[in-house]
Amino acid sequence: MSWTNYLNPSRLLGGLRRRGVLYLRRLAYRPGSKPLNPKAVLFEAFEGKVIGDSPYEIFRHLKSVRPDLEFYWSVKPGVEAPEGSTGLVWASKAWFQALASSKYLVNNSNFPWYFRKVPGQVYLQTWHGTPLKRLGRDVGVDQFSALYQQTMDREAQAWDYLIAPNDFCAERFPSIFGYRGEQLITGYPRNDRLSKTTDAQRQVIRANLGITDPSEQLVLYAPTWREFKRTPTGNWDTVNFVGPTTELPEGFTLLFRGHHNTYAAHSNKVSGRAIDVTKYPDVTDLYLAADVLVTDYSSVMFDYTVTGKPILFLAPDLVRYRSERGFYLDYEAEVPGPIFKTSDELVAALPNLDRISAKYAIQYRAWQAKFDHLEDGFAAKRVVERVWGNSQHRPN
Repeated sequence: MSWTNYLNPSRLLGGLRRRGVLYLRRLAYRPGSKPLNPKAVLFEAFEGKVIGDSPYEIFRHLKSVRPDLEFYWSVKPGVEAPEGSTGLVWASKAWFQALASSKYLVNNSNFPWYFRKVPGQVYLQTWHGTPLKRLGRDVGVDQFSALYQQTMDREAQAWDYLIAPNDFCAERFPSIFGYRGEQLITGYPRNDRLSKTTDAQRQVIRANLGITDPSEQLVLYAPTWREFKRTPTGNWDTVNFVGPTTELPEGFTLLFRGHHNTYAAHSNKVSGRAIDVTKYPDVTDLYLAADVLVTDYSSVMFDYTVTGKPILFLAPDLVRYRSERGFYLDYEAEVPGPIFKTSDELVAALPNLDRISAKYAIQYRAWQAKFDHLEDGFAAKRVVERVWGNSQHRPN
C-alpha cells in the first residue's frame, strides 16, 4: 500500500477517531475489580456482529447439557442474543463487567487490545476457519498494524484451549499464533449441522430466502476481504467480482455474502442483482440452502466441502493476492474445483456442474480427507466435554 493512501486526510482522521474511542473504552474496563462469577459464560463472534460460527454451536450444546450456567452474548446494535441467553452490547458497561467477571470466555476472534484475562478465567478460542492465506506471525507488519500483531500475541497467551478442526490446522496454529497451550482437534462445531440437517429443513431455509422452487439452483458467492482494498476513511472496502448487471442462466439464483470485515462499507448496491445475504445471521444456513459455492480465498471453502456439493473459484486477482498475502497450500493444484478469472467464465460454467463435479471428484475427495475428516456432526459435543467436563485447567 502506498504512502499516499496512508497519508489520506480522511483515513488519518478516521484512524485517530477510532483510536480515541478505544482508549476511552479501556478506562471502563476494570479486570479483577470484582470476583468471578463461576457460572457465567460470555460468548462472542466477530465482535458481536453476528450470533453464529462455532461459539453458537457450542452455546447450543452447552445450554442443553448445562442449563445451570448463565449465558451472555456480545452483540452489536441490531443483533439479538439467542433464546436462553442475555445480550450485552459490545463495549457497554455491562459488557465490560461480563468480560472482567465471567468464569468462561468463548470467542472466535480476539477481544480488544486492552483485554487482560483474570486469574481463574477459562478462555476457549474457537478461531474462525482453516487458513488458506497466511495469518498471525506469518504476516508482516506491513500488511497489518503493529497493534494487531501485539494484540494477537497477547491474546494467544490468554487462551486455555484452541480449537483445531483438523491436523492441518493443529500443525500450523502454534507457529501462527505463538500458542503453546492445548489444542482441541475436534472438527469445527460450526459445521455440525452440515451433517445433520434434513431435506425438509433445507427447504424451510430456502423458503425463508424467498426460494420456493426446489429445482432452482442457488449459487452462494462469498468472497473474502482484501488488505489492499480500503475506503477513503480507512475501513475495509467491499469485494464483488460478479458485476451488478451479470445475469445467471435460467434456473439459477445468486446469493451474495459479503465478508464481516467489510460491514462498514456495505450497502444494497454492492450485491447487484443478487439476493443480499451479507447480514444473514447464520452462514451455515446458507451452505445448506446453496447448490454450489463460489469463493476465492475464503475459509468457507473448507466448511462447504463437508456438504459434498460443488465449489467454483472466482479469483481474478490471484497473482497479486498470493504475492502480497501468501498461501499455506498450492492453490491451483489443490483447490477442489475450477478457477475462473472472470465472471463471464463462471456464468458459462454453471450449466455444467455435473461435468465439473466428475472432473474434480478425485481432487475433491482428497480435500475432504485432508481437511474434513473430523466433521461428523459432534464437534461441539467433544469441545464441551473437554472444557466443561474437566475442572483442571492450565495455570493462569
